[in-house]
Amino acid sequence: MPKIRILSLRSIKEIRDELKKIGVDEACLDSLAEKGAFITIKIEHLNPASCNIIKQSALSVGTDAAVHRDVITGRKEDSDIILFGSHKEIERVARKLSGQPFGLDGVAVALLKQMNGKGKARHFTTSHRNIKLGERMLIMGILNVTPDSFSDGGKFLEKQKAVERVLQMVEEGADMMDIGGESSRPGADPITIQEEMERVIPVIEAVKQTSDITVSIDTCKSSVAEKALQCGAEIVNDISALRFDGNMVDLVRERKAGVILMHMQGTPKCMQKNPQYDDVIQDIYDFLNERATYANERGISKDSIIVDPGIGFGKRLEDNYEILDRIGEFSSLGFPVLVGASRKSFIGKTLDMPVNERIEGSLAACAVALEGGADILRTHDISETKRFVDMFESIRGERS
Repeated sequence: MPKIRILSLRSIKEIRDELKKIGVDEACLDSLAEKGAFITIKIEHLNPASCNIIKQSALSVGTDAAVHRDVITGRKEDSDIILFGSHKEIERVARKLSGQPFGLDGVAVALLKQMNGKGKARHFTTSHRNIKLGERMLIMGILNVTPDSFSDGGKFLEKQKAVERVLQMVEEGADMMDIGGESSRPGADPITIQEEMERVIPVIEAVKQTSDITVSIDTCKSSVAEKALQCGAEIVNDISALRFDGNMVDLVRERKAGVILMHMQGTPKCMQKNPQYDDVIQDIYDFLNERATYANERGISKDSIIVDPGIGFGKRLEDNYEILDRIGEFSSLGFPVLVGASRKSFIGKTLDMPVNERIEGSLAACAVALEGGADILRTHDISETKRFVDMFESIRGERS
């Protein structure tokens, strides 16, 4: 009897390596590997004619597409479509759609962009540097200069302790640091601009005097962000995604800073009061797409935008699970994806553990984010996360 086994291959690179092992000609490796990578793509809001053209194009290259059952009868005027096939089949479908009417030429361009972008190294640009993405997971350390943050509130209110903690995280392997002076835990009350500045600005100034670490300022206030950028910060992490302060978008553009756009329902004060979604992934995807478009149309470079689905910010327990499980879908927006699950309450609820005993849950979330292709992990626990990521990526090999 012949020996038969199903291969567990997660990337085009892994498929290519297996083909190489059995002696496939070098000239054929890339083409064959692309035939083995199966992909599922959703395209939204198409008319029946477009749906039928895409379905027929898919069938003609040996794959298929799914549409609403009433598209064929003409009773449905608008339908989403799910297209599936190998990497190579999707490319062939896209080429068949080129030059077609009903806006399908744009669909073809978008499909080819998605296919050509998979697995390639990208860059994120700040006012100070060009950060390479895609080769390994980057780690962002968290420093809360607050009395009431859910995890480390009160620990680093003193400037010297805060600076020492930042330098410790840099030594442990942090690629960047996110420093904030206003708690965004559920139910938190806002503070004044002056109070927030007094907490974070001296820390950022002191850190930049001793370290070249990339610093992100965690704030929704443009005046706080402006002062932080003057002191050496390079990224604005805005949990409101540029909604709470109308001056923030202009500041980010003028200073050529990087910006993190996060999804949140409501405000920290009320976000956990019965959050609801029609489709949590679709709703967050649409929100982040709208905010990134807003930023880009107002002069912020696409290369300077990071998106964050906002785990724990106006989310139910099951929402956080689904976001992590499907984190890779947000990469289709075309921006680096940041995940911040560290020590959050959904981990505590799942494991029935206090905030200082959630490292295992945080690392489990980290593993799913890594597997899904997230680019940046925001965490309190640098050394543990760094060791975990190094081991994970060593097992998996190159991310591409």
